[in-house]
Amino acid sequence: MIFKHDLVQQIRFSYCKGTNADDYENRYEVITGKPLVYSDKKEDLVPVGEIYAYFFNIEGSNDVAVGNVLDSIDSDTAGLIKYFDYDFNVVNNEVSCLFDVQDEIMDMNRNFIYLHMLTVDKKFRGKGIGKLLIQATLNDIKRDASFAFLNAVPLQFRSNGDDNLREKSGKEFKKRNKEESKKKLIQLYESCGFKSINKDGTDMVACISEL
Repeated sequence: MIFKHDLVQQIRFSYCKGTNADDYENRYEVITGKPLVYSDKKEDLVPVGEIYAYFFNIEGSNDVAVGNVLDSIDSDTAGLIKYFDYDFNVVNNEVSCLFDVQDEIMDMNRNFIYLHMLTVDKKFRGKGIGKLLIQATLNDIKRDASFAFLNAVPLQFRSNGDDNLREKSGKEFKKRNKEESKKKLIQLYESCGFKSINKDGTDMVACISEL
């Protein structure tokens, strides 16, 4: 899919994959994408944010439970376990009902994506860069994944993660409370096709099989 943006000239994606056959790291890849814009002097391209995601390679891995892979990373990814059917390594009815794909779920690819973190530099917020990063990741990096998950909790209010980023975000959004920040995030993700799963609205999922 072709994406155009008035400021962002490129998105620089990078990948990291484990190779230890005895470890769960070979079941997922870490993907980062950085939007690049021209510097003030128009001489160099500089990053103005980042999206950090996991691509989970579960299809055909009948010997590995998706819950074990999710649990091996951190508490954020482990929080997704409740949305999967352990017996078949597929999303459960709570997720499939959101997109009316209950009857097709066993034929859909079991790979999925988790968007772990999204940041945009303060100077460049409100210009559609966050949405661009999400759409580019889901469309161009999704490969054969069927679903994408995320947790719409503002970075400054997360209990874990990068302390430096969380502290920086807390200073930048000190006049915005958690509910206001969460509402803004949910609106952004809904515009990208995500739907809330839990009552709190922060666990969200998108069906990306047709992208």
